[in-house]
Amino acid sequence: MGSQQIPPAGADGDARARPRPRARPSPRSLAPREHGAYGQLGLPLCAALAMGRPTLGACALALASAAAFLGHEPALIALGHRGPRALREDGGRAIRRLLLLGAATALLGGLGLALVPPAARSALAIPVALAAALGALIARGVEKTAVGEIVAAAALSSASLPVALGSGVSVSAAWGAWAAWSAAFIASTFAVRTVIAHARSPIAWPRRLAAPVAVSGLLALAAGAGGLPRFAALAAAPMLPIAIVIAAAPPSPRALKRVGWALVGASALLGVLLAVGARVSAAG
Repeated sequence: MGSQQIPPAGADGDARARPRPRARPSPRSLAPREHGAYGQLGLPLCAALAMGRPTLGACALALASAAAFLGHEPALIALGHRGPRALREDGGRAIRRLLLLGAATALLGGLGLALVPPAARSALAIPVALAAALGALIARGVEKTAVGEIVAAAALSSASLPVALGSGVSVSAAWGAWAAWSAAFIASTFAVRTVIAHARSPIAWPRRLAAPVAVSGLLALAAGAGGLPRFAALAAAPMLPIAIVIAAAPPSPRALKRVGWALVGASALLGVLLAVGARVSAAG
């Protein structure tokens, strides 16, 4: 008993007071950060498949588009657009992800090209050309400008064009659907940019309304002249007025999250109306 050592006072407390090793930070996500872009690609692709009868070739093209889109963030890191630290710490991982997604895009795209009809193969030139233009803007670091966001919206939604044609949708319906998506996304892009700019420096209401009203008018004129199916113009009807209202009475930038969800809901409704309209038109 007498030989039992008594630990010095405070020994346990000193042990508990030792700083714990810091947990390693989770690795940087390589998923695209532009959340609105998910809807600008995904909703038109889903609508394109629902407008007709999805085939293996159409599904392959849709998956190829998704794979190419997922390469956006790794490409930005590899190009150094996320800063030198991101390039230093995650550049190798980003390049590996980019190579993997590039291979998936090529394989799925090749499969789709082999299986879809000639009209869909020809239409694939549109998203490829727009993607190249967007890539040039990204390389110059001007992706976030008005021109960059408009090209991005047109490029992302254009992926639905060959997918719709590969699903058996008529040429006029497929092009009309893309026109509806492009008009809706471009008008809403201008409206959201107006909210941000107006908060920094007030903008007169004619300038705020000019772009959304012009886009809506062009779509209506095209439908009235027979340049696109009426159902496509009507499908965009719920979204275009929302963009005009946002531009006419810009909410606080703090309300942009609610604005975004309203636009997502209108986009989903646009997709449903396009799918229903295309099927009714084909049946008639």
